[in-house]
Amino acid sequence: MVDTDNRDELARHAWRLLMTAAQRHLETTSHEIEHLGMSKVMAAFLDALTTMPTGPTNQLATRFGVNPAWVTDIVDRLEARGDVVRCVSPDDRRVKLLELTDAGRSTYVQLEALFATPPPELLDAPIEDLRAFARIAERLGARHETSGSGPASRADQGPPSRAAGPSSAAGPSSAAGPSSAD
Repeated sequence: MVDTDNRDELARHAWRLLMTAAQRHLETTSHEIEHLGMSKVMAAFLDALTTMPTGPTNQLATRFGVNPAWVTDIVDRLEARGDVVRCVSPDDRRVKLLELTDAGRSTYVQLEALFATPPPELLDAPIEDLRAFARIAERLGARHETSGSGPASRADQGPPSRAAGPSSAAGPSSAAGPSSAD
């Protein structure tokens, strides 16, 4: 614990600790996502599909700011798992729409549970500490939501917990394109 009355120094120290804890949680969660047979990007796409209306593949490419051909590859993998299906558009039979399946919804519930599970150290914290932490997290979340640069707009994010809000998870990889894990 930093023993200081300097607000800036204390805030920076607290933020570094929070980022370290978040990174550890994301690493653990990433391993658990892999055990489900998915990459972080597949999980992020599945998350996006739970919040987006049924639409064409390029809708995902636009949302994540990535190449549509790359999105097609990830969607192929989700389709092979049975998490999504491509349907013919009633407006234009040349267009394929992405639709989440019941299996995809079930997979998403599992992913959501992974991200919503707090580390044991948090569960063991005194209730007054949890209340203070929740107030700070709400303040940070409200600031983030109003900035318009939330993680829901990037493919490097894991699925956020709906309990914590649609933009609550942060991820460690880049949305620029596929990595070896994708």
